[in-house]
Amino acid sequence: MPTKSLSAEYLKGLWDENPVLVLLLGLCPTLAVTTSAYNGLGMGAASTFVLVCSNLVISTLRGVIPKKVRIPCFIVVIASFVTMIEIVFKAFLPAGINAALGIFIPLIVTNCVIIARAES
Repeated sequence: MPTKSLSAEYLKGLWDENPVLVLLLGLCPTLAVTTSAYNGLGMGAASTFVLVCSNLVISTLRGVIPKKVRIPCFIVVIASFVTMIEIVFKAFLPAGINAALGIFIPLIVTNCVIIARAES
């Protein structure tokens, strides 16, 4: 194995395909919000809902969407589900949890895109 290829493999494993780094980036908003169990459950429920629903929609549309515009389409689908969950949280949850989760709910879009990118 040539040295150049070995160093490229090493860097790929260190940065590009490092599951700890990818998962850690996805956990940042969740860790920032989990000052109480109620906040953690709310963020976990929101993330789970967005991941499950967006993956179902994306998997059904994958064959229809051209490869050149897949990532923007995925972002639109994910952002739509995040917007839905944010509206539901504002409507049905107490103001305290809504204030605690406020800025971190839109960051679910980033988490889902990072996970989807790592997955592909």
